[in-house]
Amino acid sequence: MPRPEPAPTVGWSDFAVARHPRGGPRSHFDGEPAELVELVRSRWADRRPGAGRSGLDEVVVVPMPPDRFVGGTVRVTGDVPLRAAFARRRPHEPGFVRVTAPGPGDPARHAAVVLYSAATLLENGGARSGDCDWEIVCILAGPDPDPPMDPLTMARNMLAKPGGTPCAYTAREFAEAVWYWSDRVGVHEPGE
Repeated sequence: MPRPEPAPTVGWSDFAVARHPRGGPRSHFDGEPAELVELVRSRWADRRPGAGRSGLDEVVVVPMPPDRFVGGTVRVTGDVPLRAAFARRRPHEPGFVRVTAPGPGDPARHAAVVLYSAATLLENGGARSGDCDWEIVCILAGPDPDPPMDPLTMARNMLAKPGGTPCAYTAREFAEAVWYWSDRVGVHEPGE
């Protein structure tokens, strides 16, 4: 019987550390960063290609048990107050309009961690945060399995805008993303 493939070295990207801190408004892991790295490594065999990818060598999604994850989105109904503000993910990236609502976020019934390979992190003028084979770039947690990527993120990637990782998506993938995100927003940032 063949031996299972050993898990690669895994670390946090600086981007993910800033965007997904424990207790923050976005989806996050309610534990120590090193715990999540070990959880990813223990579930490495369950990985699948990331959105818009067909192989396991650039971007992967590793499913996680949801019990220690917190969701960062709110399902919008007619009585949910919304706030729109100009935002940037990072100083060198173009700004955009971010719409948010008061938390708490939707319950995390499903969770996953998105990782980029070292080579993929360097695409489009990108950078690595360490010397690991793979870096955590995003935490997904919420009520739905396999939610589509935010359409603005998809556009950033497809158009190779600053902060995007070049990738092609189909018209159907875009349409499904727009439809899914038409009644969901992020939780307010602290102080909003």
